[in-house]
Amino acid sequence: MKKNLLFVGALLAMLACNNTPQPEPKDTHQEPSAPVTVSEAIQRISDSIALDSTDALLYANRAKAYFANEQIGQAMIDINKSLQIDPRNVNTYLLLADLYYALGDQDNIASTLNRAAEINTMDPRPLVKLAELNLLQQNFNLAFGYVDKALGLSSYNPRAYFIKGMCYMAAKQDTVSALRNFQLASEQDAGFYDPVEQISRIYAAQQLPYTLDYLRKAQHQFPDIATPRYELALYMQSHGFPEEAVRHYDTLLMQLPDNYILLFNIGYVNYVYLENNEVALDYFDRALNANPNYIDAYYNKGRVLEQMGDYSRAVDIYKEVLKIQPDYRLAIDALNRIQREE
Repeated sequence: MKKNLLFVGALLAMLACNNTPQPEPKDTHQEPSAPVTVSEAIQRISDSIALDSTDALLYANRAKAYFANEQIGQAMIDINKSLQIDPRNVNTYLLLADLYYALGDQDNIASTLNRAAEINTMDPRPLVKLAELNLLQQNFNLAFGYVDKALGLSSYNPRAYFIKGMCYMAAKQDTVSALRNFQLASEQDAGFYDPVEQISRIYAAQQLPYTLDYLRKAQHQFPDIATPRYELALYMQSHGFPEEAVRHYDTLLMQLPDNYILLFNIGYVNYVYLENNEVALDYFDRALNANPNYIDAYYNKGRVLEQMGDYSRAVDIYKEVLKIQPDYRLAIDALNRIQREE
């Protein structure tokens, strides 16, 4: 399934339709019930629908569960049934827009969101999603218009400020205005990572004195998300903290042991900053095992071998690079350099 840019609501069905008897407060020995799986949630909602087939919310909730289970067709059937029963439920239209996004049907996304906005002109959510859709389509003036209209309805809207920041970045390369909106989004919702990620990238590109402190703060704020730790390690490796960068990459590898980018980065830090050629070779080989066509790992492996004086193996590696990409300039230059030295 495509990444859902238009956020899907939580699976309310798992709570709303949970008919399992709850333990009495005094029963301290009873084991807690296991979490409800999506399949179990679908079955429970289906049982409820069998008892009352006129409840639009039940069909909408089952659609959410189907969507979470990537059963788009079944979700679409239930959404349409829900709208037949209750054609003026904004939440259902928002979910339908998410389904259309998963299907890549941008025309129906727009019409669905416009219908939701017509039903409740005071609800900013359809407007924010319309802004997001137009940002995706690079209709920047429309995106700005929708997001400003949403913020006119409510100034507390972290998603709207985030989208507005992205509009400034994409349409005008205005990092000052973008940063201001990302900061507002983050201040309004401390658990919203997307604006923090964008702030981190802006700071890293500008190499401000407090960039490292901010990246460390972001990593501590979101310890369960891989990206802030990766951004921190990436910045550290080129700003005088190579050993600490490797430690962060190693931590990420425990979660993503076959990630060729992480393996390559550890090899690169060992080669360029720590001058541990043997360690670098090992990690470049591991990166290539994970992705045999990763050309940067091939080339840098050749550079390490060349630095170690193993010109024969280096030449073989550079030739492998050129098999993958015949116009790879660095490999061509390296072969010419070795030929001159010989």
